[in-house]
Amino acid sequence: MPRRSRAALLFLAIILTGLITVTGCYSSFKPASSEGNLPPSPNIGHPAPDFTLTDLEGNRVRLSDYRGKAVFLNFWATWCPACREEMPDIEAVYQKYKDKDAIIIGIDIMESKAEVLSFVQENGYSWPFVLDTTGEVANRYRVTALPTSFFLDGEGIIRTINIGAMSQQAMEGRLNSAMR
Repeated sequence: MPRRSRAALLFLAIILTGLITVTGCYSSFKPASSEGNLPPSPNIGHPAPDFTLTDLEGNRVRLSDYRGKAVFLNFWATWCPACREEMPDIEAVYQKYKDKDAIIIGIDIMESKAEVLSFVQENGYSWPFVLDTTGEVANRYRVTALPTSFFLDGEGIIRTINIGAMSQQAMEGRLNSAMR
């Protein structure tokens, strides 16, 4: 294949990949125009889909049990560098907000309990962690990149979605907005 043809194909592949990536992110997370009795959906302005997962102690955790509190859901994995980068800031936010009307839930995607427990203990993280061992909850929330965080208000409505690592200041700003 001539060099010019290969370059054109490579350029086209890069452009298409970029378009698919951008389109996927934006089309999945459009704000709702009204908040009436909308079905659960991973979109801003909609109720967050309920789930029940198991925590690292073997207890069942149901999202809807936290109604009345702002919820910071963080989808992550131990192998994810950006997840690891933001975790000390999540711990700081957890320590600051744990006695307020807010909860942080770390949702590990498709890793073993032993692997996650070891990682959490080695790093001294203390907020609640649950295991999405099948990836079903991540799929329901349309998580396509890690970390991805959802901030819910006390009624379970998604107020903000963040894809990628955040600073402590950004986390606190989004959590405070969800608490209003």
